[in-house]
Amino acid sequence: MRVPTFVSLAAAAAPRLDHLALALAVELRDDVNTTWAIAELDRLGAELAQLAGEWSDAEAEAEACRELLGETYGFEGDDDEYDDPDNSMLDLVLARRVGLPILLSTVYVEVARRAGIELEGVGLPGHFVVGHFGSDPPLLLDPYDCGERIRTAVDPTLVRPWGAHETALRMLNNLVGSYERRGDLTREIRAAELRLLLPLSPSLRVDLELSLKRVRARLN
Repeated sequence: MRVPTFVSLAAAAAPRLDHLALALAVELRDDVNTTWAIAELDRLGAELAQLAGEWSDAEAEAEACRELLGETYGFEGDDDEYDDPDNSMLDLVLARRVGLPILLSTVYVEVARRAGIELEGVGLPGHFVVGHFGSDPPLLLDPYDCGERIRTAVDPTLVRPWGAHETALRMLNNLVGSYERRGDLTREIRAAELRLLLPLSPSLRVDLELSLKRVRARLN
């Protein structure tokens, strides 16, 4: 399946998160198999949907997501090489089944969407999780911890669905830092450029433009 370009998705009103994450990867790597990645998400979504007869409520749906993705397929956080840029690439996370919290959450969200489950990404300070918004309050799962339920108190004002654009911005923020720490200036610049294609507040745009200018200055 051909995924739309990052430029077109960044300008779209409500792009699909899987498309946006894969288009981001295409901008930074030459070997992204988007057709396989979409097919793998479809396959996992179909497998999750087959369990529909066993679900009765949000608790059961959330548990099904944890059981399938965290237990059966073993998606989990990469503690050994947390900062590796590969952990920010959706196709590689699907293949390796390890990644950063935000990419693992993207897997959960997109597999659940295909199965008709109301799972959404939730950005927290220093972490990224998913919430089942068919429950009040939402049920939170931690894909980095194999989808385990989060039972500690979380500020309810922070528990809201994150859109695809703001999720992609956080992915790119992670990549800018990762490439900087590795001295990969070319990809650091490209990731910083991609941020500016996304919808941004005026003040944030100014900050990110200045950041890009400083990174480009290192070329001289």
